[in-house]
Amino acid sequence: MKSYNRYWPVTTLMGLCVTFLTISHMDKYDGIWSTICMIGFAVLIPVFAFGYKDNSVPGLLFTTFSTTIVVSNADQHNWSIVGWSAAIIYIPLLLQLVDLVRKSHKKTGSRATALTLIRMFIGLNWLTHCTGKLFTSQLDPSLVRFFSHVVGSNLIGIDFPISFTHYVIILDGLLEFVLAISLGLGLLTRFGAFVASGYLVIAQLLSGHFEAGYTWALPEGGWEFGFFFFMVTYPFMFSKTAGPISLDSHYLIERSNHGIVRTLSGA
Repeated sequence: MKSYNRYWPVTTLMGLCVTFLTISHMDKYDGIWSTICMIGFAVLIPVFAFGYKDNSVPGLLFTTFSTTIVVSNADQHNWSIVGWSAAIIYIPLLLQLVDLVRKSHKKTGSRATALTLIRMFIGLNWLTHCTGKLFTSQLDPSLVRFFSHVVGSNLIGIDFPISFTHYVIILDGLLEFVLAISLGLGLLTRFGAFVASGYLVIAQLLSGHFEAGYTWALPEGGWEFGFFFFMVTYPFMFSKTAGPISLDSHYLIERSNHGIVRTLSGA
């Protein structure tokens, strides 16, 4: 579903402003790695917005992907001015999405359009989980304690050593990043749904939520949220569920010469 993005001048200009703010606030980040990541993804916002002005589907997906990383990482570490300035970019992105949804509804109907919107949300939501694990120089001490004490105890019966815990967190973040690409961008969607479903089951078993009870609002957090997330993820293992606003559909991955690629595509 190729279409022109009429909001690209606004998105590009706002992306350039965010890039300037990100660079001018380098002193607020917690190290070299977080600085590289913040500036790198901020630069990608105007690059994607301008580079895909004539190709609205990948333009929307890639620009939203980069924007979400900047917003999420900034918000999680109290780099407020950068986070809030980047969040404003969601306004033209939302307008661009509305245009695509209208075209999608006319071409493919309401069911396919609804599926693509749900898939985008649950997929890009993985970015809010992986940013603090991958794109910051110093891991949150409470996150390290959780993985060492809770995950370690439930997996091997004892706490993970702190040095080993860091590698576990990074590996976990990389998996979540891959899921954000697969489900959020709709690239090999069925593969992403399969891995995400298994990941959610394992995460519930290792996180101790089952012992707390069902309701998420309980003091230790029950398994309600994880179960909900699983229930809206696993249906995307079915064929033709990626929807029109996906890289699977845009690049016609279901027509690949490789059978395994066609199988893993959600188009």
